[in-house]
Amino acid sequence: MKALCCFLIISLFSVISSRTLSLSLNNAFATSITRRHLFQTKESEPEPDLEPEAWEVEVDPALNFPNPRLKKAYYALQEWKKVIFSDPENMIKNWEGVDVCSYKGVLCEKAPDDPSLMTVAGIDLNHGDIAGELVPELGLLSDLSIFHINSNRFCGIVPCCMKKLTILHEFDISNNRFVGPFPDCVLKMPKLKYLDIRFNNFEGELPPELFDKDLDAIFLNDNRFSSTIPENIGNSTASVIVFANNDLKGCIPTTIGDMTTLDEVIFAENELSGCLPDEVGLLENITVLDLSKNKFVGPIPEGFQNLKNAEMVDIGSNEFIGKVVDNVCKLPKLMKFTFSHNYFDELEPSCEKPVKPELVFDNRENCLPDKPDQRKEKKCLPIVNRPIDCESIGCTSPAESDEENQKRKPKRKPPPPKPVQPPPTPPPTPKPTPPIQPPSTPVQPPPKPVQPPPTPVKPPPTPVHPPPPPKFCPPPPPSIPPPAPPQSPPPPPPPKFDDIVLPPSIGHRYPSPPPPIYEGY
Repeated sequence: MKALCCFLIISLFSVISSRTLSLSLNNAFATSITRRHLFQTKESEPEPDLEPEAWEVEVDPALNFPNPRLKKAYYALQEWKKVIFSDPENMIKNWEGVDVCSYKGVLCEKAPDDPSLMTVAGIDLNHGDIAGELVPELGLLSDLSIFHINSNRFCGIVPCCMKKLTILHEFDISNNRFVGPFPDCVLKMPKLKYLDIRFNNFEGELPPELFDKDLDAIFLNDNRFSSTIPENIGNSTASVIVFANNDLKGCIPTTIGDMTTLDEVIFAENELSGCLPDEVGLLENITVLDLSKNKFVGPIPEGFQNLKNAEMVDIGSNEFIGKVVDNVCKLPKLMKFTFSHNYFDELEPSCEKPVKPELVFDNRENCLPDKPDQRKEKKCLPIVNRPIDCESIGCTSPAESDEENQKRKPKRKPPPPKPVQPPPTPPPTPKPTPPIQPPSTPVQPPPKPVQPPPTPVKPPPTPVHPPPPPKFCPPPPPSIPPPAPPQSPPPPPPPKFDDIVLPPSIGHRYPSPPPPIYEGY
């Protein structure tokens, strides 16, 4: 009997210990993976920076491939498969054998430079819940046009060797667990048009070079970027940019007014501050403008009345003050205007009641008299009565001198006023001054001053010519669309990949893989 009891106790102990051991092994395994990813993040620089042709592709000599490109693709995909340790949807289960084009999620097409060769043109592993990482060997897929791996559990960093994908058109790694700084490899992809890295753990600064690229869509939201927005944002040709839910700080650069192709921009849920630049009013093609949940102050810029195509405007949850004017509330295409959770204390008539039944206003939590759901007076008074000088609210870089700031500001604001001011100033100054001095001298000099005036009269036409150049600056932006139409050719290749072609409309109308959290995209 005692022997039986001892046997049962030992058996029970062995079961418990085995469960504990398996649990500890799982935890240890997970910990080791995490450490390995962190180690690779820190030690990722030594990647081989060779041309794909120079890499050693080691495969079984007994395997026969239709062409060398498919051989490289086989090697790259097999190396990638080795670091994928969870595939619950069996997305890569059939990644066996030399027939790479039959692999699930791998799309083959004729090589763009040699139609007689088949090559891997696309990878689409969306929504596979795959756990693993990316490998440098993916840089061997030099004919890759699209790379979609959103909504998985890929982690670690993006290998710098992916910059070898020189004809990549779409790069979507959203809704994964990537870490590290902004993946600079995308800055080296000359044909890239669509960049989606949202819902990851990227951090640090946004590189200015990003906004010099000829991109059409940039999704950066739901990461940990903490820099200011680069001053050259105005160089971007993108129609959609989403910055939402990061830790971006500082002010919106005045160069934003140069973004003539911008259709939607989302700044929501950051740490942006200062007054809105007047140049926001130059975004005449904007349909969605979301500035909510930041620390903006001051009044609504007068330029808002120029947003003729705006359909949704959200400036809620900031510290705006002053009045909400008719010219904004009567924008012709406006469908929803949210200005709640601010400190507005006056509404003009058109903002009291929408002029269209389908138009929605949200004015809660302001300081509007005789309106429901407003802030308490003791919370309103300190903000409403606080003097705000938008010119001195820290929207300039401390490294810049006052002279530099003064030089920089006129370049943005004078363009409209310049044609009005120069004409009046030159005529009065040259004409009155010369005649007044000659009269004191003999009577003969007067005819001579009469001759000088014609000379000053000629200078005005010369200054008139300089202003036109600034006016010709806008035409260059329109010249940017011409590149866009040439990009309509990209759609022809996509028809070959009908299942993953981006719809013509993107942004808040684009059915993005990650669940849309922010209204507007």
